[in-house]
Amino acid sequence: MKIRGDIVRLYRNVHSWVGIMAGLFLFVAFYAGGMTMFEGVLESWSARPAALPAAVPVEHLPDLLQKAFAADPSAVANHTVIFHPDVAHPSSLIWSASHDREHGPARTVYAGLAPDGGLITRTQTPSQAASFINILHQRIGLPLGRESGRLVMGIVALLYAVALVSGTVVILPSLVRNLFALRLTESLRRMWLDFHTLLGVCSLPFHIVMAATAAGFAFQRPIMTLEQSLFRPAPYVESTLGGHDGAHAHHHGGGHPGMERPLLEPGALVASLAEQVPDFEPDALVYSTRNGKLSLRVTGHDTRHVTRRPDGGYVDVDPYGGRITSTDFLPGHQGGGFLALTTIYALHFGAFGGLWGRAGYALLGFGGAFLFYSGNRLWLSSRRRRERSAGLVQDSLGTRLLSVLTAGGMLGCICGVSVVFAAVPLLPEGGHYQSIEAIFYAVLFGCVVMAAWLGGERSTRPLVGLAGVLTLLIPVTDGLSRLLLARPITGNVIGVDIVALFYGLALVLTAMRATRALTGGGMEEAVRA
Repeated sequence: MKIRGDIVRLYRNVHSWVGIMAGLFLFVAFYAGGMTMFEGVLESWSARPAALPAAVPVEHLPDLLQKAFAADPSAVANHTVIFHPDVAHPSSLIWSASHDREHGPARTVYAGLAPDGGLITRTQTPSQAASFINILHQRIGLPLGRESGRLVMGIVALLYAVALVSGTVVILPSLVRNLFALRLTESLRRMWLDFHTLLGVCSLPFHIVMAATAAGFAFQRPIMTLEQSLFRPAPYVESTLGGHDGAHAHHHGGGHPGMERPLLEPGALVASLAEQVPDFEPDALVYSTRNGKLSLRVTGHDTRHVTRRPDGGYVDVDPYGGRITSTDFLPGHQGGGFLALTTIYALHFGAFGGLWGRAGYALLGFGGAFLFYSGNRLWLSSRRRRERSAGLVQDSLGTRLLSVLTAGGMLGCICGVSVVFAAVPLLPEGGHYQSIEAIFYAVLFGCVVMAAWLGGERSTRPLVGLAGVLTLLIPVTDGLSRLLLARPITGNVIGVDIVALFYGLALVLTAMRATRALTGGGMEEAVRA
């Protein structure tokens, strides 16, 4: 395909500048995003199980609920019944003792029954390490609030889309000739460029999906607000905000909803659902109160259909009669519009293909992180060559600044995430959000300072080595804590520790093989990280 040279140069400049503007943020988003594919595994690995009896059978759940509500009537308003407790959710009944949507799991009460039928409760905050990684992904590494972080992420996603389009235009004229031409024997700069091109083109559909869905998530609320104000009549908006029909309303009784009308027992709810949707397998009953009305959302899965998230879909149910009130997100029973919306969510969250699908998405996420890292490195190399040709002996201020941010920011992100997970076994309750956040940003800032002190290029090798050592600490601290505290060892624990071990070794070996960071004279003497 032939494209005029001036057009290619224009798009190359657009691709370069937009890429370096968004690349630093996108590296964090993709590196943390790859890990969120196994957020449930990380939650299980970092969990500190409360000392509770065995799971309560379904037929004994009414007794548990009655005793729990008598001990804490406020639990009626927001509680969850879990049918298959695991390490991360170790009891059949839980409710939140505090509410903090910004920082992941809140302080939680876990309830069970003793052998003599008495109520046993334990209160603790679940480890918020996995939630922090997810929030770090959503807010592209910036310590912002939910709304402001979402808007900044949307702007970066739009820049990301521009970089994808311009990069595709640049590669089109030589696509057939150079796509699979990995010139390993030529200069290291050429090898990096070939890998960058191959990785970008082969993963282009994935990146298009990520850019489009991320922008949609970021601007969803403003778009819906504008749509309602322009196209919905006022009575419609008021009725939408007002909730459901009064026949299903639930009013506060004595300050606590759920005390005036008896809730349908969990066993009866499951039986009712089995009659209405036989192929849907419930996992939990999630009760919540909105506008003074108690609602029930039943989460579960149906492996035959696509779901909104990897952990399954959900259906809204009348908590008093067991009748389904909404199937908007019930797998296999959605209308066309909500099925399309679910597909968009599934494409972003990798909610299909089971374990192998999530593993593939994780690899694409880490590959995307390398794509942005290599893009910044290539831009720095080209910039230095131009500056040397212009007679500059040292890097300009802009080049030095980007070099420091590339080495300190990107490699600092790897170091920070590794320190967070290495610290989880040592922190109370597996780490609260504030302490985990402070650890991550302290390490990130320290790496940036180190890069500024040594110089962006000279700091690359020690930072890669540091990231490797810190990653190797994850299985060390985890293994020691489990040995000393007799904590259980599960398949998820072994998997996380093995992956961390091999990943840390790979980083250390990479640092050992590196000779020095990128130089202005070319990439032959560059770090091969």
